[in-house]
Amino acid sequence: MKKVICLFCFVCFLFFSCKEDHNNWQIPSNLVFQTGDIVFREGKSVESEIVKGIDKKSIYSHVGLVIWFDSAWRVVHAVPNESNKNEKDKIKVELIEEFFATDKALSGGIYRADLQQEDTILIYSKVKEIIYRSPLFDVSMDLQDTTSFYCTELVWHIFRTSLNIDLSQGRRHNLPLFSDLIFCSDIISYSNLKLVYQF
Repeated sequence: MKKVICLFCFVCFLFFSCKEDHNNWQIPSNLVFQTGDIVFREGKSVESEIVKGIDKKSIYSHVGLVIWFDSAWRVVHAVPNESNKNEKDKIKVELIEEFFATDKALSGGIYRADLQQEDTILIYSKVKEIIYRSPLFDVSMDLQDTTSFYCTELVWHIFRTSLNIDLSQGRRHNLPLFSDLIFCSDIISYSNLKLVYQF
């Protein structure tokens, strides 16, 4: 019974934890981003606490990928779009300040893999392809379905298909009704990932 309750709360988090609110988080002046940086945040909601209870190896409950897009540093990430209830849930591309908005994030971390310039170009091309395809949020959380994505799946998919890098290094988890899930801790544990900034 406890597993079913946890699963229900976990799914609720995926659908309802992120809101389109104003923010006041500012990028530190000495922080230099790079396309391909991986950003994690710890949410403020009860659902976020439940996700962290399921993924006990990480304080973070959400992840996205940094790109330079439309003349600004932005984060591409998979969360439901709550700005319009009539709109289907899509992949979001938002300013990094919005991703780390203080009404959304208790804490955050920016991590970087050892990438060459040509790697960042390949990542950008893959992200652009995904953005223009406008995939939906992956409610089934199925890694085999590349027409939709959940947050960790999206970041993992971009690295795997553009650079042949498995950020999860094969780590998978099973929950009732869902199998082969990738957690934030699986990505943050990637052996070639270094912390750039944390708050």
